[in-house]
Amino acid sequence: MRVRAGHADPSCTVRVAAADRAALWAPPLDRLVSLRVSDLTVREAVDRLAGVARLDLSYSADLLPPERRVCLALERVPVGAVLDHLLEGSALSPIVLGSAQVVLAPSRVSTGVPVATVSRRTSLLDRVVVTGSPDGAAQRGSPFALDVVDGAQLAEHGVSTLGEALELSVPGVWSWTTPAGSVTARYGSIRGASSFGVSAPKVYLDGIEVANPLLVTQLDPARVARVEVIRGPQGAALYGADAISGVVNILTRHDGTPDGQREVQVQAAAGVTSTAFAARDPFVQEHSLSLRRGSAARNVGLGVNVSTVGAYVPGAAERRLLLDADGRFSRQRAIYTGFSRLALQRANAASSIPLAVDSVGGQEMAQYTVGGSIAMMPSMQWTHTIIAGVDGYRLRGLSPYSLVGPQQLSAAAAVGSSEGAADRASVRVRTVGRFDVAPGALLTLTLGAEQAFTHEVTRGAMAGAVGAAAPLPVLGPGSGGPGGASAFAGLRATAASGASQTTYDNAGLLTQVQFAWQDRWFASAGVRGERIQGATPNAQHMALPMLGAAYVRDVGNTVVKVRSAFGTGIRPARTLLRSSSWMGQGQGILLSALDPEQQSGTELGVDLMLGGRVAVHVTRFDQRATGLIQPVSRVVTAVNSAGRLARTMAFTLQNVGAISNRGWEVEATARVRTLSLAATMTQVDSRVTRLALGYRGDLRTGDRMLDVPAHTVSVSAVWTHGRWMLTSTAVHAADWIGYDRTAVGALLAAGEQSPRGLEGNNLRQYWMRYGGVTRWRAGMQFRLRGDLAFTAAGENLLDVQTGAPDNATVIAGRTLTFGVRTTF
Repeated sequence: MRVRAGHADPSCTVRVAAADRAALWAPPLDRLVSLRVSDLTVREAVDRLAGVARLDLSYSADLLPPERRVCLALERVPVGAVLDHLLEGSALSPIVLGSAQVVLAPSRVSTGVPVATVSRRTSLLDRVVVTGSPDGAAQRGSPFALDVVDGAQLAEHGVSTLGEALELSVPGVWSWTTPAGSVTARYGSIRGASSFGVSAPKVYLDGIEVANPLLVTQLDPARVARVEVIRGPQGAALYGADAISGVVNILTRHDGTPDGQREVQVQAAAGVTSTAFAARDPFVQEHSLSLRRGSAARNVGLGVNVSTVGAYVPGAAERRLLLDADGRFSRQRAIYTGFSRLALQRANAASSIPLAVDSVGGQEMAQYTVGGSIAMMPSMQWTHTIIAGVDGYRLRGLSPYSLVGPQQLSAAAAVGSSEGAADRASVRVRTVGRFDVAPGALLTLTLGAEQAFTHEVTRGAMAGAVGAAAPLPVLGPGSGGPGGASAFAGLRATAASGASQTTYDNAGLLTQVQFAWQDRWFASAGVRGERIQGATPNAQHMALPMLGAAYVRDVGNTVVKVRSAFGTGIRPARTLLRSSSWMGQGQGILLSALDPEQQSGTELGVDLMLGGRVAVHVTRFDQRATGLIQPVSRVVTAVNSAGRLARTMAFTLQNVGAISNRGWEVEATARVRTLSLAATMTQVDSRVTRLALGYRGDLRTGDRMLDVPAHTVSVSAVWTHGRWMLTSTAVHAADWIGYDRTAVGALLAAGEQSPRGLEGNNLRQYWMRYGGVTRWRAGMQFRLRGDLAFTAAGENLLDVQTGAPDNATVIAGRTLTFGVRTTF
């Protein structure tokens, strides 16, 4: 196809080959645009193209041809073809980040491979990923499974929590729905079990490590560019301790507006949720505002999100506020970004079925993050990145639901006045060099260092005694636990009223090498040396290795990739995850003496992309975890409130032994005209393979790990036609072993169970098999005029209110909301 400009100058004539049809380009490079520009610099033309195509286009202006001027007159031409012409003569090529994000980066392949082939592939294997690489590299050579959940996808499905985002399209990860009485997340499985009650991936916000990942629950999809996820311990070689089960990096938007002027997006929605445990259905609402201004090179953004959930359990209610701001500034060979976030949340009431009890005291949380990054490219060979920031939280009245088993009895009474706070300051420095060692051969060398300081303060029950065992707190009137009952009359928490302070010092050094041959064969190896001080009396030193290989073959419009990776991760026994929960109270000295939790394993996978429209990913993982820490009940003799000796329940934390986590993950996506489909399936077998010497809990060799579903499935669809958009997502978890908490609570309430009946092996009589749970959400959007749209959404449409993860937990029922959305 020959396209002429309005000038007689021959340089204003652009030839776009007929082969450059949209089907040859990976989204969003397949977007068709009509563009007319006259006598502009390449930079001005690129910015104009980004506005017309509504792309978040990132680049360093210093790498664009400085003297070249262009004039174009194009009608319905793919964005990728236009960029190919504009970047002609430079070493840059367009690489996909997400559904609307593209970066113009120097070719990461050797000079033996044509640069144009990088952007012309039909798959997203060449999508740049920040989390799975030292400085942002193409996913093509990654040896391990890495998922990217796009912010536009989250907005389409009305996702507002991190758990929902991961369930949408990330296999191997399952989180239980958070009840209104809790401010913390609860992960049921991340490729099996990596802890008891406090399993969680290592979470980053724009590359800044958060102090407590269980507190990062809220998301505003209008402000999220994408969420990148590594499953398994393979990411620990880059990210260090606590990445035992995986890494999640939430990346905010840093894009401009089409014309550089202010753009405001407003959304408001309200409705009701059904409940079987309150006199009337409570009111729910969520409102958000997002503001952006500037170009792709210089821009700022601001977001506000407010939501409330009414009392679907007597006394229960929740309020949430999320504020964030960001900015980006590009200058010559450097890009500067800044980010800040503040999340406030207040929840009331316990998270279990009330049996004629009043509400528990409030639980409050404030979580903040402030930081920024500098990416410098002094030459085509070297890239330097610095990320620094501070993250912290303030907690009051922690929910006890992170505990498992009867240790959860009546914890709310003891921790209602507890307070915890922590601040983590961290800085990461990485240098990446790329060397053409031979024709068709590229060597990438990464050197990095990281330093983090964490200061933790706990008060009240959380700062209680630090002996080897802590008595179980007991509910008095107006409190609730499993069954809402008191455990044993007269027993009280032995928490000190003073404050406990702890300082952690984490330092890491890493090196990683990747060798690429003909852009087909990839081999990766790396190791991170970690030093942790403060978690134990003596500093801990550990080495976290990673090995991987991948082979990629392009056959026409089909791409096949085979990959394999090995990695090791570690989590100290004493971390903010555990010490900020009820599980950690009174356990300071014991936690310091316990072995760390570790996990090592391999994964083998195959990725198949067909014509840019269909993709299938299959992964087999085999991991072994050791040292997992479980709260174990036992009977002790103590002085009760009347000054008499009495047998009471206490708990101690113990290393279980060895756990095997094995299974399969399948992920598939397809696009058929206006219909987009996605599905994931995970099968996991998480079992005890060896018991530690001295373990006195209820698990035995060969037992399945508790509260880990054997099967999880998710299916989602998006259909658009004219002014209409319909979405639907269903997630299902099946077959897990857990406690019959209702039976335990009823026995304790009736006084028919002695403390000895809940000790150690006797707890096995309260195990039960849970069949499964399905959560279904759907949404509708109708564009009334311009950018004004009417929205309707339904959450938990099957109205499942109990049974996940146990029979004593209540979640919100069927929720229906209606609202409007507009941009101006």
